[in-house]
Amino acid sequence: MAMIPTYKWRPDVASERGAVIVHVAIALLGLMAMSTFVIDYGVMWAARRQAQNAADAGALAGAISMAFVDFNNLAMARQSALDVARLNGVFGEVPDITAADVTFPECPPGSPGAGTDSCIRVDVFRNQRAGGNPLPTFFAKLVGIDQQGVRATATAEALFGNSTDCVKPFAIPDKWQELRNNQGPLGWDESDSFERYDQPSGAVLDPADVYVPGPNGTGYSPDSVTLGGGDYGREITLKAGRPNEAIAPGWFFPIRLGESTGGDDYRYNIANCNTTVIGPGSIVQNEPGNMIGPTKQGMNDLINLDPEADWDPSLNGGRGGISGGCMGSGDCRRSPRLVAIPVFDPDNYDAGRASGLNELVITKVLGFFIDRIRGNEVVGYITTYPANPNAGMGGVPGEDFIVSVTLVR
Repeated sequence: MAMIPTYKWRPDVASERGAVIVHVAIALLGLMAMSTFVIDYGVMWAARRQAQNAADAGALAGAISMAFVDFNNLAMARQSALDVARLNGVFGEVPDITAADVTFPECPPGSPGAGTDSCIRVDVFRNQRAGGNPLPTFFAKLVGIDQQGVRATATAEALFGNSTDCVKPFAIPDKWQELRNNQGPLGWDESDSFERYDQPSGAVLDPADVYVPGPNGTGYSPDSVTLGGGDYGREITLKAGRPNEAIAPGWFFPIRLGESTGGDDYRYNIANCNTTVIGPGSIVQNEPGNMIGPTKQGMNDLINLDPEADWDPSLNGGRGGISGGCMGSGDCRRSPRLVAIPVFDPDNYDAGRASGLNELVITKVLGFFIDRIRGNEVVGYITTYPANPNAGMGGVPGEDFIVSVTLVR
């Protein structure tokens, strides 16, 4: 008869029950500690990036106010910085920033305007400072940490200059005081022509039109072409000038840029960037020959780079501005149709007509929005030109025409 084995109850085996729970509890503590690091630390770094975005946006908004509206109106620049910074939430809430957090220090070493007063600094907070709004914690509460904080700072600079690259290969005359014929209420209108010297003797006419160069002269000024100025948004119809004849305000002359010569280079330079830097004192040569065809072709190429862009006279309080296109969609900072055009000295040109002089003396560079082609003419609007920060900058506010903004820290 087979024996049936029997088992005796062993108390030492019962003591091993629940051992897994102990290991799980220890693992949970480790996981919670890791969650504190990953989640709460991740919240802090995500908020830090958002705070930096708010500081960058605020600083750029203040610099834009200084560069394009009124350099000396620091209250306006500060309010612009505050408004834009507050539009950029930090972990879902408005960041902590007060008027005292927007300052105007000297531009730091290494910036284009180091040591000048062209900079604005914005500090943004979400931390435990008095009256602040610190960030929450989630798992860190288990170890007694109920809140955390971030801060960010950004410095932007308003840049001014008098020369730039990427200018278009045609030049227009500067404004003058019209004293000889068809004098308008301001001594100049677009139906006038500059006549100062008798042709071909070169004697000064009586009366004679007058051109005075310089920031306080008769020509376009930084104040007149900036937003709110008398020449901002002025519609100009560009017509091909006639050599050896008196110039009119809308006349333009094809010019050579650098080593470029001929109609093909001229057309290419209209729709593309020629790296030759042009500014006051630059002497350029006329491009001889009939450039009407290359002008129209180049202008059409340029317009097709941003065909939906348009000049909207209702923008900027009725002063006009660019709408639609890549600027309207936020895909670009500057439409390719907003170009830099050189302006030449009409007195120097008129004095040289008798000798057949083909050189033009450049006095300044303006911004010009290419609006449309009308027959053989180009219609556009005068405005400021936001150049690249590294092209001819380092100038004087109120005296130089090229303006730009950039983050410097």
